[in-house]
Amino acid sequence: MLRVALVGCGVIAPQHITAFAKQQERARLVAFCDLDREKAEHARQLYEQRLGRASQSRILTSYDEVLEDKTIDAVDLCLPHHLHAEYAIAAARAGKHILCEKPLANTLEDCDRMIAAAKEANVVLFHGENMRLDPVVNRAAEIVREGRIGTITGLQQTYAHWQPEAMNRGWRARPEEAGGGQLMDAAIHHVDILRHIGGEIVQVQAMTTQHRPELGPQSEDTGVLNFRFQPGHLGQLFAGHATRNRGGSPLLTVFGTEGSLTLEAFWPRRGLVWFPANNEPQVLIENHHWQESFDAEVAHFLDVLLEGAPLRATPEEGRRNVQIILAAYESARTGRSIEV
Repeated sequence: MLRVALVGCGVIAPQHITAFAKQQERARLVAFCDLDREKAEHARQLYEQRLGRASQSRILTSYDEVLEDKTIDAVDLCLPHHLHAEYAIAAARAGKHILCEKPLANTLEDCDRMIAAAKEANVVLFHGENMRLDPVVNRAAEIVREGRIGTITGLQQTYAHWQPEAMNRGWRARPEEAGGGQLMDAAIHHVDILRHIGGEIVQVQAMTTQHRPELGPQSEDTGVLNFRFQPGHLGQLFAGHATRNRGGSPLLTVFGTEGSLTLEAFWPRRGLVWFPANNEPQVLIENHHWQESFDAEVAHFLDVLLEGAPLRATPEEGRRNVQIILAAYESARTGRSIEV
């Protein structure tokens, strides 16, 4: 039984709480830590609702209390981006395993410090990228690797939504804390999907703009990123949170010499459709819910810690995602294509 402290009880915490509640035979959230005690209380209430019983979990407003508690085995860091490195390194030094929400950090230097601290303390640093464990994304990657669409000729991805203004109050509106705007906050998910399915990205060309200054006057809310992948094929990502309704645009289409593959995205449910050459489309996954990606993430975290499973969501993968987003920012700033 793994004893975990949830640190940071903001907007993404409910997905983590729901996932941990489904693993109650293997793990317990024994503490909810937030500077805002009311947020921590609400998080505990949600956990108990999901469990269907009282939890006896503690409410903490000091991270030091988490670090000093030797009964806590691991921390789940759902914090603003600029705090990831500080809190993860402190957890490693306290001998606690770490699940850290994406992005791993805002800079490559901080990523490297986190990785080094975890290795030195012999604890697991789990990169909390739910798309890396998403069942639909992983099935798509399997189909590509099986050669069922032939050789990849390109990938086209869309991430478009209307972000509530309330989400961008505070740290998200400050690029020095968020690490940028929409690209670092959300498009990084889709960079991970592209890399997982399409192979390694080696060149980035990007343009960014802003339609909603109320979300942060210095932050981009829309970007178009073009990629060259190591095997030679190309890809594109349109990412923005200034769009009301995505229309019929799929999350991702992977084009190949023998067919194509589409990840549908009718929020919050999506599926997977295979279009073989000269044959009828086949629905491979239908009505997959976004929460399932978090369920898979937490389940794998526990598999790694309790059963010794090989870590699939490595901090090195998280570092690479950050590197690509930083290259996109450099490209947008300079107007040049950037080798990664």
